[in-house]
Amino acid sequence: MTGCIFLGVDGMDPVVTERMMGEGSLPNFERLAQMGSYGRLATVAPPQSPVVWATIATGKAPSAHGIFDFIHRDPATYKPFLSLHRQHSGKYVNPVQGETFWEQAARRGEQGTLLKWPMGFPPRPFQEGKLLAGLGVPDVRGMLGSYAWYTTEKGTLAPDSKGRIVEVAPRGGKIQTDIAGPFTASLIGRKAATLPLFIEFDEREATLKIGRKAVTLQVGSWSPWIELSFDVGFFRKVTGVCRFLLQQTAPEFRLYLTPVQVDYASAEFPIATPAGYATELSQAIGPYATLGISEDTNALNDGVLSDREFVELCDAVMAEREAMLMHELARFRNGLLGCVFDTTDRIQHMFWRLQDGSHPMYDAHAAESFGDVIPRYYRWMDRILGEVMERAPGGQLLVCSDHGFTTFRRSVHVNAWLMEKGYLTLKDGVDSCSGLFEGVDWSATSAYAVGFTSIYFNVKGRESQGIVDPADLPALQRRLAADLLTLSDGDVNCVKGCYDTGALYGRIDAADGPDLVIGFADGYRTSWQSAIGAFGAGPVLENNLKKWSGDHCCDASLVPGVIFGSRRESVADVATVLDVARAIGGICQT
Repeated sequence: MTGCIFLGVDGMDPVVTERMMGEGSLPNFERLAQMGSYGRLATVAPPQSPVVWATIATGKAPSAHGIFDFIHRDPATYKPFLSLHRQHSGKYVNPVQGETFWEQAARRGEQGTLLKWPMGFPPRPFQEGKLLAGLGVPDVRGMLGSYAWYTTEKGTLAPDSKGRIVEVAPRGGKIQTDIAGPFTASLIGRKAATLPLFIEFDEREATLKIGRKAVTLQVGSWSPWIELSFDVGFFRKVTGVCRFLLQQTAPEFRLYLTPVQVDYASAEFPIATPAGYATELSQAIGPYATLGISEDTNALNDGVLSDREFVELCDAVMAEREAMLMHELARFRNGLLGCVFDTTDRIQHMFWRLQDGSHPMYDAHAAESFGDVIPRYYRWMDRILGEVMERAPGGQLLVCSDHGFTTFRRSVHVNAWLMEKGYLTLKDGVDSCSGLFEGVDWSATSAYAVGFTSIYFNVKGRESQGIVDPADLPALQRRLAADLLTLSDGDVNCVKGCYDTGALYGRIDAADGPDLVIGFADGYRTSWQSAIGAFGAGPVLENNLKKWSGDHCCDASLVPGVIFGSRRESVADVATVLDVARAIGGICQT
């Protein structure tokens, strides 16, 4: 066997890794480091997963591949939009610009297989290549993933819950409701296609009936993957897959439904290349999650899933990913095989609170039960690595992460701060903005923040209502950056660095990239509200009271990743994520 095997481990942190290797808890990573090499891998600014994985894929800075943040903005409307996927003329197109390392390998005649590659949706075909997309794949509604919760409880969740909360009223142990599917266009506007859902239950179990399908679940159990078919009009159907969790039937009824995910053979949402590859995988390993973020962090944040239920869901996703890799490894002989594991990232986002005793959401009781969940996933990755090393002794192995992790204790309402400092102004009589910058007086606004690390100036000739003369932009950038560096939380600085993107990346497309990138200090991050243009005249800083407690949307110097290579010479000059694509190309050619 020859060729390159690449394992991406999203969020694998060097501090955690080095501590666990020192304790002897990661014997296979330690063995790989001893036989080859290990080092910390500098990440790119901003250290957000879509940005960094696009950099790893292309070997280019954000100015070249065009991904600057999880959330971009339209300069014509100021409206935020996701950078993870893009539509053109009604069809999805891959948002990453530039040739990837697997496309380069294909040009040299080398076969390549990539599993769950972030920012790979929809996959661009490449010669004799296979790719299953990961981060960026939407659900059948075109969203990042919208769960449903069927319950008899009333008003128990916050109004900003991210799922569809369906209050049901059982009659004689029976419930009649529906499952919301993809949006369809009709004479009365946009609406969701639905499927009837009938439920019969007692204190021990429930039977779910969807068309001709019937599934009986015990309380506390998950369903298998279930295929659903929605009629979207014009003689078209959209197929999706989902799972249910019957949480309880008494005294309250609670039934969780995962986001309805794209089917393996979907033409509307092409998740693989060639077209039949996703189906081929499902036939080989069984049904699996297709959503880009399959681990439902929203449901845990909203209190719909418990810690235990969320871990069960994550375990299933991780096991599916392992099965994919082992299936492909069994038939790998040469060329390139890559697989990205990103459940490690989701687990750290949600459970960092249990290893940070100073976090506002630290819970000593929960730490007794789930304090080991992050190390357990590192050990799981170590076992997978050991399997790969045993089964592919002749392949050159490279393992890296996109970034590391740190705590997220305090939220920063960046747009509220910009308003406080006079850079952003609301219209007369308006004291808050519920989202999408509604209520902003653009004729009196010079700067605004979008996404988790990006600040834009309201530039004439670029933004539709721009007021900043391009000639004044450099001085304004320097002034705002200096002001931001003074933002403090008592005697603690909230911002470690604020970077002019021209200096950071070189020339960027003036219409796309931000003007400044914020490098938050340890423990601080942009608030969820500010990221989508929601803010008011309230406090700029507040405690993070969500279970999403670990993060990496901070200064890139605080969250380096890791790099392991089975041959020291193959990664000897890999210092940053910008070098990974070149290193993989070099391994493939040896």
